Amino acid sequence: MDEVWTRVGLVVGALAVAAGVASVQRWRAGGGERALSTQRLSPGIYYFSSASCAGCESARRKLDATLGEGGYKEMAWEREPGLFDELGIDSVPAVLVVGEGGRGRLYPGQPHRVLARR
Repeated sequence: MDEVWTRVGLVVGALAVAAGVASVQRWRAGGGERALSTQRLSPGIYYFSSASCAGCESARRKLDATLGEGGYKEMAWEREPGLFDELGIDSVPAVLVVGEGGRGRLYPGQPHRVLARR
């Protein structure tokens, strides 16, 4: 009987770990919005991308459809790795909205949240 409870405990533990991993992945994919400050960028909307990014083309199409091709500035990791490091951008796609005084809000993942606020 003890062996049965041990196995049940292992299964329940494995399910709890899997749920935790899934929650973190969901948070990283769509959540994780954060405030930041930069004096390097003027007010505007900045789209962070990379040539190896699987979801960047989809995000670019969404931004183009909503903001127009001139409605944001694209920052590619291949051209601006120092800026990515300075701002702590460790995944793409991401959208940064910078306001007056260099205060900004970073939206990692697909740009649904930033476009919904427009």
